[in-house]
Amino acid sequence: MDVHAGVYARQSDARENGSETSTTTQREKGFEEARKRNSVSISYFEDLGISAFTGVERPDFEKLLKACREGRINLLIVYYISRLSRLDPLDAIPIVVELLNLGVTIVSVTEGEFRKGNMVDLIHIFMRLDQSHNESKNKSMAVSGAKATARELGGYLGGKAPYGFELKAVTVFTADGKPIVIQTLVHTADEPEVIRGWWATIKRHKDEPYDPKRRRHPGSLGGIVNSMNNEDIVPTRGATHGKLTKDSAWDTKTVKRILRDPRIAGFAAVPVYKVAENGKVTSQIESYRILRDPETMLPLRIYDPIIPSEEWYELQEWLDSRGRGKGLSRGQALLSAMDRLFCECGAVKTSHADSNAIKRSYRCRRRKILPGQHAGDCTISQAALDDHVVRSVFALLREVEHDHEALAVLAEATRRFGVANEKPERVRERSMLVAERADAARALEELYDDRKAGGYRGDIGRRRFLSEESALLALLEAAEERIAVLQEAITPVIPIAEWLPQDTSADPIGPGSWWHGADIAERRKFIKLFVDRITVFKSKERGGRAPVQERVKIEFAKRNESADESSGRKL
Repeated sequence: MDVHAGVYARQSDARENGSETSTTTQREKGFEEARKRNSVSISYFEDLGISAFTGVERPDFEKLLKACREGRINLLIVYYISRLSRLDPLDAIPIVVELLNLGVTIVSVTEGEFRKGNMVDLIHIFMRLDQSHNESKNKSMAVSGAKATARELGGYLGGKAPYGFELKAVTVFTADGKPIVIQTLVHTADEPEVIRGWWATIKRHKDEPYDPKRRRHPGSLGGIVNSMNNEDIVPTRGATHGKLTKDSAWDTKTVKRILRDPRIAGFAAVPVYKVAENGKVTSQIESYRILRDPETMLPLRIYDPIIPSEEWYELQEWLDSRGRGKGLSRGQALLSAMDRLFCECGAVKTSHADSNAIKRSYRCRRRKILPGQHAGDCTISQAALDDHVVRSVFALLREVEHDHEALAVLAEATRRFGVANEKPERVRERSMLVAERADAARALEELYDDRKAGGYRGDIGRRRFLSEESALLALLEAAEERIAVLQEAITPVIPIAEWLPQDTSADPIGPGSWWHGADIAERRKFIKLFVDRITVFKSKERGGRAPVQERVKIEFAKRNESADESSGRKL
């Protein structure tokens, strides 16, 4: 009978070297063995970078089994039996028995031949499979134990160091005085300044409107990436550390992932990897989980921060605001770039420029019509809407003494004005408290999600859940109480007299008024003090000729206790 050989090679580490276990050696020795046995055909199968101990699917091994089952291979050659399987023998035996029953002869280059019908051969192969499994099991336990010890002593076990950091070997001592070398994360010489530069650029430009003369906004992720790739030329880590990635360039996903990493704020954290539809964990980082002290539930700070923790939370809020329909509005129109102007369908309204000022408008930025939404465009004159909104605010100011609702709006505007003009030391304390509150709230959500997913079962689990919940709620309450104290300490004097003309009959936005002399930034700050949302409805009359006041709903400032407005960042 003709011999059709299948040579199988496997290596758990994806590398080629001169060792006896490399796939190069396994292939050469396998082909040599097949030729010795006068094989008329030799097929080669290789799984590189896949362990036979974990049970992870091996694509080429499955192809080999299929070829054996179809009768295309009757001689299976491996270098060691361990290349075939390191699973528990009870799991590996059925595969071996099936192959032998198919008439396949199994040959180990180093351990001999195994055929059906020879009980000694069968016992021998089972012993080798058991030995291989125990070797891997002991190795796995030893590695796990070493990792656990390193973790307890503050070692970094996350593989490649994240951007901004590098690995440094440090010798520490265990409780019984034994020295152990662990890897720790320390700042690199140059990368932290790159990250700080990104955040400084975002802070400097994030409130600027989009200039249509420029291709990208300088404070956007796209603008930062464009600058690093084409203007200031900042090399990627791949360009400076790898031959295969020497031509790599920055992209917005990479920059965003780096800015999302809690470790740049000094927090201990682990990546959360995306799970594919088939249930397998991928190598794509989806988010990060901040590690906490099990008793206080405060975030563990184990690294030197690249960005202060309170500013990192501010950065996360800004990143959360990015995305389709959430970007910076274009142009220099008054109501652009403030997250205040919306269409009746919920879409953002953006300015539409025209050389003729009278024809400039605000238009719906909707990308898809959903059931029940308006048909066609929803456009309104810039000049008419700006005039209506501004005059409505000044009319409210003049009615404060006689209108309780106007007085409530003024109280909230006064609070916002006070936060915006607060002393720097109080601003910093407030930012830290808001960050702590946001972090505790996020941790509570994770805790409840874990409980919902089936965690914390049994009496011990319930006690642990209640303990962690109590600690997080205490953090929330403490932060909110201190924020309330700071709030009471704010006693601003809102400059109504400066904004309103002394002559009550004078035009509050006409020539000589404060409004007339204010620049676009000052005008926007003023509007944001008093207005939360402006909604524009499609005109019921053909050509959009309905009066502006009939098409517009202005929602004036209202206190939102759950929002982070107390940080002053939304002003």
